[in-house]
Amino acid sequence: MKKKTAKILFHILIVLILINTPVLAAEEIMPLDEVKAGMTGYGKTVFSGTEIEKFDIEIIDVLDNRSLDEDLILIKLTGDKVEEYGGIAAGMSGSPIYLDDQLIGAIGYGWNNSDHRYGLVTPIERMLKLLDNNQVEKSSGNISDLEFELEEFKPGENIIRSESPIMVSGINGRALQRLEKNLAELNLDVVPGSGIEEADKSNKRPEPGEAIAVQLVRGDISVASIGTLTYVDQGQFLAFGHPFTNRGEVNYLLSRANINAVIPSTEQPFKLGSPYNRLLGSVTQDRGAGVAGRIDTYPRITPLYISISENGRLLKEVSLQIINDEYFFSSLANSAALQAVDSALDRIGPGSAESRLKIMGRGLPQLQVESNNMYYSQNDIGSMALYDFSQLLDLILTNPFEEINLIDIRLELDFNKSDSVALIQEAKVLNDEIYPGDELDVEVTLHRYRNGTETKNLSLKVPEDVEPGIATLFVDGGYTGETMRPDETSAQMQSSGGLNEAEISGHKSFESMLDSYLDSPDNNDVILQLYPSYAAPIYQESSEEAPRHDYEEDAVAGDAAETNPTEKSPEGTDELENLDEEIKERFSTDYVLEGSLNLDLEIMDPANRDSSEAGEGNSAAVEKSAGEVNNRENQ
Repeated sequence: MKKKTAKILFHILIVLILINTPVLAAEEIMPLDEVKAGMTGYGKTVFSGTEIEKFDIEIIDVLDNRSLDEDLILIKLTGDKVEEYGGIAAGMSGSPIYLDDQLIGAIGYGWNNSDHRYGLVTPIERMLKLLDNNQVEKSSGNISDLEFELEEFKPGENIIRSESPIMVSGINGRALQRLEKNLAELNLDVVPGSGIEEADKSNKRPEPGEAIAVQLVRGDISVASIGTLTYVDQGQFLAFGHPFTNRGEVNYLLSRANINAVIPSTEQPFKLGSPYNRLLGSVTQDRGAGVAGRIDTYPRITPLYISISENGRLLKEVSLQIINDEYFFSSLANSAALQAVDSALDRIGPGSAESRLKIMGRGLPQLQVESNNMYYSQNDIGSMALYDFSQLLDLILTNPFEEINLIDIRLELDFNKSDSVALIQEAKVLNDEIYPGDELDVEVTLHRYRNGTETKNLSLKVPEDVEPGIATLFVDGGYTGETMRPDETSAQMQSSGGLNEAEISGHKSFESMLDSYLDSPDNNDVILQLYPSYAAPIYQESSEEAPRHDYEEDAVAGDAAETNPTEKSPEGTDELENLDEEIKERFSTDYVLEGSLNLDLEIMDPANRDSSEAGEGNSAAVEKSAGEVNNRENQ
């Protein structure tokens, strides 16, 4: 009896689960070969708010292009809705079209500067292939080469996608122009939107004809494309009827959208709308026949937090979520950051800034990198302060060695209107004589912008094994960068064993590239770098083998009978490697530093130290020449 009762309860439970689980049943499909000219039907879309409305259509013809699997159905919109809204509007792409209540496809294409009652429908059979376990060949979606002639309508050659415009809110001015320029490469039009709708009050499951938004950025700034849902089946969906970015496998955010109005236009009317904050799911396929994805499944996103302060006082905080896509991320993040700066400062002009950047990601050393820097510009400090943010993002996202999955990014900027910039005006070596192992004392005079001068006393350790002779000391400002240097044989692409062994900019790993960038001087650093006499070429054209220095002779002494003379002992190798190490120190200041000086000095022979101390001091051993100043124009 207990077993029977348990069995009955189990069946009741299953029934309750099935009743309470929404099942998104597939719609009935009409095959393309049954679609004939003259048939009439209807489409579904949203013209205002979120209400799905019907509009009448007539089949004009089927454009046969079976060799490329790009058949299209030419339709004409009829009825009152055409007169009211002007025909097919951008944002109607994906609107499902029905004949005898059977789905035949979705509006996908139209024409510029033409009768907007006419459009092209992408057959549903093509779109359904997007759901076949993603086993879909990438289609170009290019239909500009289709040629057809109709007595009632001659479309010409200006066939275009029934655009799903990019609605942008929270971005304007030059940040919007930058974003428009980047997205134009994908033939995506940018339209200012009305912002994100805070709440999606509808709890019903999505259905064909609804307005949807494919979101690239959400939060305080919104970047999303408005279109129409075509088909829903068991949690999978189809939309648009044409490619959005045509990037194949993707991970974009999906939400419902609210339509504010249909805006008339001679080129093509368009829906003005905004996405809802609550997500529906994710777009996973973006190909020639449309976009596809899943309901209640969400893609990875990367949070971006930006704080803008001036003289320590917080002006603005911006919090965003950006799709985790290497192709888009840098462009979207940079446009958002520029907008945050411009809106907070409300000016474009001179000033100084300090930045603190922290990027977390899988694949980064210790899962994160941090970078701090200082900036100055006479013209546009807002844009200048984002330089390292942009450069470090590009290095991480485009590095050729490893895929980095970004987890979180925090950028803090503190601006002030002061001219925190100085020129390296003069450098003077204070030592009377310099021997290997000594501390090289240097007095550096900084000319602060319109604020007099400041003197810094710096020191640089001269290695014990440095070669005596004439050496060159460079004094650089971090902003100017390391300029005049002895020639170095470093190429952008080097190869010693064929293409597969090519070195990229001298780096063989992502860690090497990243360390090189992070170890570079900050803009407010004074850099002292010594180039001893061994930096000059030591091979003579007429010699058959390289001349041997004392350190090499010491390294192989006593081993000649056991070791090939041409081989180096481990000790010798270490010393040679030490020669390759830079003799360099960096010193932080309160100013962005410009300019470069170089002066020559003599490293004395240690053997002469005792006699020099006993006799007359050779104060002329150091040539205190300021060298040549190399300035860069203030940015």
